[in-house]
Amino acid sequence: MAAAALTAMAAAAGVVTTAAAAPAAGPGSGDGDQASVKTQIAALYRQADQLTQTYDAAQEQAGKLGLAVQRSQSALQVMQTDYQHQRVTLGAIAADQYRAGGVDDRLALMLADHPDTFLGNEAMAARLSDEQRRKIAEVVEERRQIDQLQHAAADQLSALDQTRDSAAQSRTQVSEQLRKAQALLATLSAPQRAAAVQAGLGTDPGSDFTGQQVDPTLLDQPALAPSDRARAAIAAALADLGKPYVFGAEGPDAFDCSGLIQQAWRQAGVELPRTSSEQAQAGQQVPLSQIQPGDLVIYYAGRSHIGMYLGDGKIVHAPHPGTDVKIAPLMSMPVNMVVRV
Repeated sequence: MAAAALTAMAAAAGVVTTAAAAPAAGPGSGDGDQASVKTQIAALYRQADQLTQTYDAAQEQAGKLGLAVQRSQSALQVMQTDYQHQRVTLGAIAADQYRAGGVDDRLALMLADHPDTFLGNEAMAARLSDEQRRKIAEVVEERRQIDQLQHAAADQLSALDQTRDSAAQSRTQVSEQLRKAQALLATLSAPQRAAAVQAGLGTDPGSDFTGQQVDPTLLDQPALAPSDRARAAIAAALADLGKPYVFGAEGPDAFDCSGLIQQAWRQAGVELPRTSSEQAQAGQQVPLSQIQPGDLVIYYAGRSHIGMYLGDGKIVHAPHPGTDVKIAPLMSMPVNMVVRV
């Protein structure tokens, strides 16, 4: 995840440099300058989309780690409480041995504080009954488990801190990309701004990835009826048409691209992972030529964007900041893969 974040940030930095180096285009600029600015804006949105998925992955991992830490700490508290009760039993055994003259007071203290060392001494252990040895062995094992759990909890806390730092870094990078996009949008006239925002993510001129291709006539053919689950997911996604794209949002009032897909399929009774790259692995990959309504469509080389196929060559998706959940052409972005849940 950290590597993905670094890769995304490096790519983002390249796009920002390109955008900053280009001449600002004002309302009176030529069509070529306006087209260049719109291309740069789309590139910034694509990079923000990729970073958003990195942020979503970090947030999802932080949630899992947070639960793991809570479970570890709860188990540790229970075990430590029980261990203290067991130590009372050890104290009683030590007192019995001391009174019986089996061990002196220093050895009795060692039995209470370091039962593993005491039990390892054959001469001392021979003075104990089988029941006493069994009890001491139980306490030694419980102490070992407590130590192991303490180390695991410490590792989980460290991983949680690193994951939260990664999420914060990704969030900062997304905000920077969006600030750059807003600055470029400000150089356009109001109609041009509206057109640039609604233009979508488009292709990636800086990449060799062109995506899968399909004969358009295949998309015009009647599609098979979607399954009941797919029909429910489509209905849920369409119910969210017009709701705004918000970075990191997963509903019910706003979404990013993978948040919309996760929420729609959740309402159909299917729990998908949080990010587009993870969702790409959540079902059976099918050829683009065999796409059916309800299938997930993953876009770009980095699998950084996702939509849901509706049929008739259309998808529903949450495009990028400044737009709402909407219906768009299936081939408006380079298709990486199609997945059937």
